[in-house]
Amino acid sequence: MDNPTSRPNVLLITCDQWRGDCLSAAGHPVVKTPNADALAAEGVLFRRHYGGAAPCSPARACLYTGLYQMNNRVCRNGTPLDARHGNIALSARAGGYDPTLFGYTDVSLDPRQLAAGDPRLRSYEGVLPGFTVRQALPEHQKQWLSWLRAEGIDTGSGSPGIHRPAEGQAECDVTNAPPVYSKDQTPSAFLTGEFIRWLGEQEKGAPWFAHISFISPHPPFIVPEPYNTMYDPAEGPAFKRAANWQAEAASHPYLAYDLALQKRTKFVPGMKGDVPDWSEENFRRIRAIYYGMISELDAQLGRIWQAIKSAGAWDDTIVVLTSDHAEM
Repeated sequence: MDNPTSRPNVLLITCDQWRGDCLSAAGHPVVKTPNADALAAEGVLFRRHYGGAAPCSPARACLYTGLYQMNNRVCRNGTPLDARHGNIALSARAGGYDPTLFGYTDVSLDPRQLAAGDPRLRSYEGVLPGFTVRQALPEHQKQWLSWLRAEGIDTGSGSPGIHRPAEGQAECDVTNAPPVYSKDQTPSAFLTGEFIRWLGEQEKGAPWFAHISFISPHPPFIVPEPYNTMYDPAEGPAFKRAANWQAEAASHPYLAYDLALQKRTKFVPGMKGDVPDWSEENFRRIRAIYYGMISELDAQLGRIWQAIKSAGAWDDTIVVLTSDHAEM
């Protein structure tokens, strides 16, 4: 930093379900992440950093409060986070920052702090107390869809329907066909553009705190060109799994329960059938798309790095890049 006595800017970036090993800086043999690698080369790469819980709400409760799940008590999506716990946004605000959110935090609010009719009680996608919301992007993605309409894209199918291949969805087998939106129109590109616009509004020398919460590479598994064909499904480490889904289900009662509920449409909108019945080839195709989604997101990270550098703020900014938890 030019002035070590001044407060730094802080940028916290979370990427939803980005596996810790899917990073070329961490030695992955296939995935290409040049911009994340550049940050790792200039900073510190945590090779033994573990998520505190899964899925999203429990993981983020750990990340935002610094508490283990047994202490923050958020055990599933929708479990309220007790208001007595401090969090990163409140701490930042106490330190003189206006912590600003781009995306979502998936925090269900303490109902004791809300009126009985408050609509926030009906969603697990509440905003962590302390954040100023500049650009929300919850699961319905209406803000992004509105932006796409202005870009000339037909969004009549809504979300997740818009994440189907433009040429139509196969009933059973996974394809790498792209969606109707381009690489410059993804949810990640949208949030990145909003952050860059906000960054340009900041007064020079005034410390800022921003949290960009990307949904990618979380399902639905689809990605625009050229990322949809960037990776060969045949490439990648061998899967670590039981001989078949029946053997996997027999290993634990919860797995037997959960596997029976998993539908393909949850991961590929419009696809029929059950996940356990997918062939290994289909899983490999999904993995190739997942790798492509990571590279698409990495390209957006490059836009962010360049914007901060162009603003003359790179040397005065702490950048934290992490994931809430791995792909499940």
